[in-house]
Amino acid sequence: MKKLIIAVMIAITGWINVQAQSSPAPEKYNSFLEQMAQLEQVKAEFMMKATLETLAKDPKAYRQMLELAEKRFSDAADPIHNEGLYMTALKHATDNFILSAAEKERQRLMLEGAKKNMIGSTAADFDYITPNDKTVHHLKDLRADYILIYFNNPDCESCETVKERLNGNELINQMVNDKKLIVLAIYPYDDQKLWKKAKYPKMMINGWNQSRNIEYAELYDLPTLPCFYLVDKQFKVIVKNEGSLNKVEAKLKELTTAMEVGPAPAPATASKVTPKIKVTPAPADDPKTIMSEQVLTYMIENKSQEIYDLMSEKVKEKVKPTSFDGAIAKIESKMGKYQGHEPWQIQHIHGNNAYTTLLNFEKSQLSVVLLYDEAGKVLGFNLVPAEAIKSMN
Repeated sequence: MKKLIIAVMIAITGWINVQAQSSPAPEKYNSFLEQMAQLEQVKAEFMMKATLETLAKDPKAYRQMLELAEKRFSDAADPIHNEGLYMTALKHATDNFILSAAEKERQRLMLEGAKKNMIGSTAADFDYITPNDKTVHHLKDLRADYILIYFNNPDCESCETVKERLNGNELINQMVNDKKLIVLAIYPYDDQKLWKKAKYPKMMINGWNQSRNIEYAELYDLPTLPCFYLVDKQFKVIVKNEGSLNKVEAKLKELTTAMEVGPAPAPATASKVTPKIKVTPAPADDPKTIMSEQVLTYMIENKSQEIYDLMSEKVKEKVKPTSFDGAIAKIESKMGKYQGHEPWQIQHIHGNNAYTTLLNFEKSQLSVVLLYDEAGKVLGFNLVPAEAIKSMN
């Protein structure tokens, strides 16, 4: 690992020296940050840290890179906005003795702001009222698969433009109509008259944070408006401080495609009789069993492109290779290290042959369900609670 770090630092130093001969600072770092943002997140964060380590010998260059990283990575409207890379830069600045005490304190405060409502954490609750209802509501009162929080200001031209785009967005409106999504527009500031005069589409809840705790208690980091936060039904943050509606829509497509292509079997209830499901062991030499094993291996190794290549053309039209990123890694963060899987089974669900197995993690089990088309290509997969499969056996 040390040899790798040294090699990377030498490469970065060489790159910077070449750029310095042809470009003025800080512009000479711009293309480097854009290239870095295209890497896998872990590699990009490693490169960001290594770059700052290299520049630490030159405080002026270090400050220039830090300033540009803040500008490009923290701005929700920037095409390479990346919270993880922004936090990597801030952490390096606060952990080292390159900046003055006053500069480090500023970086520390920004780091504290960036840590709020991180992706994967539970979103901070807040209150709001609506124009025709004085009842105080809370974010945690809402019930839907996903909640899209649209922080906005009626006095902001960009906010008005995005509001209209939201109103005309086919996917978002369909999800709202299907009650899978709630769009919660929140005005977090103090001009109640401005808020009351503003018009909002019927497809969203128009809310004002009357207590002002979003701003006063700094519950959310809102460097620019408009910006979006997307949370799931457990209020876990999926998208944080995003300025691009296109990126939000892409994430929703990814999430809804995952739900559509791998439907989870309904668990048994006390009031209904569960239909008998035919379950048979999957032969080890069955081509689809072999394919299932291959898909699972790729999921564990996080090989998104390889998974994508095994999908049917129907699915490929709806997703990108990145849609499959971190399928197992995200689960391991909650359920502990993956330890293996049970023998494959064939279950006949809704007229389809589903290849299923129980995945064993340190803390619990999870089922994976794989569906195939007639050509043997993967129609989709889903990860569901183990009980959902067990209850059908």
